[in-house]
Amino acid sequence: MIFIGGIIMNTKRLKIIAIISMLIDHIPRIMPRQIWIAIAESISLSFPGKEELVSEIVIDRVPGIMGFIGRLAAPIFMFCITVGFRYTKDIKKYILRVFTFALISQIPYILFMQSEEYASGFSKLEVTPFYKIDLNIMFTLGLGLVALYFYEKLKDKNIIIRLTPIIAAALISYILNTEGGYVYIIYIFMFYLLRDLSILKKAFIWIFIIVICRLPLLFHLLQINNDIIRALPTMRANTVGVYVGVFLTFFFNNEKTQISKTFKYLMYLFYPVHLILLYFTYLLLSSIF
Repeated sequence: MIFIGGIIMNTKRLKIIAIISMLIDHIPRIMPRQIWIAIAESISLSFPGKEELVSEIVIDRVPGIMGFIGRLAAPIFMFCITVGFRYTKDIKKYILRVFTFALISQIPYILFMQSEEYASGFSKLEVTPFYKIDLNIMFTLGLGLVALYFYEKLKDKNIIIRLTPIIAAALISYILNTEGGYVYIIYIFMFYLLRDLSILKKAFIWIFIIVICRLPLLFHLLQINNDIIRALPTMRANTVGVYVGVFLTFFFNNEKTQISKTFKYLMYLFYPVHLILLYFTYLLLSSIF
């Protein structure tokens, strides 16, 4: 058993950390700017003469910090998919379950993404149409799972043939615009490939993996902003934040965790249910502010 501060890092605890960080990330995304302004003004009353500082912290930095914390979620979920692949009794049922919940989650995901755009100040004409919104992360996890399945099926073949399912999954995720795209497929594969290495080796290798995979994002941000300073917060969240999530997985006890069916399905249901609840929360908040 491996401990962090006396806590065993099994898949159950990792999933709980992931859903909490995901919720922390998603909440500020559906909050209209007027709410942040109202919160800042309320706090400023207790700090006369510090209005600008309070406003900067509440309106700009707090959502950024919450977004940074949220970046822990995706790598943990991807890691847990590889653990599930290793220990599941029926891989085909596992794949079917992931894709079933991916389909269930798509409408809540669309509603959440559109509410985020409305909260950011988009008009009805500017909001992304439902058919152009990415497929949710469950599709990416499902594709990664299928890729691992065929990767192992081809274990007697040469490395080029074995890598074909991984490349195919990455291409499909890119074409279908699944959340995280080909980068997340690479992450899933690397979690699986590096599973037996020491913590120190994984710690160094993952630095290079994340930096290389996020270079296209940096170029994209520079193309949009033409300003590396403005690109830094997003890059920091998508590199350092992701790395913290990856780092937590290094302390997995490498054993199958006994999880009840109730807990297992609660984890699956949490994703679409919390997205729907956040959507209705946005509707309520937007009617008040």
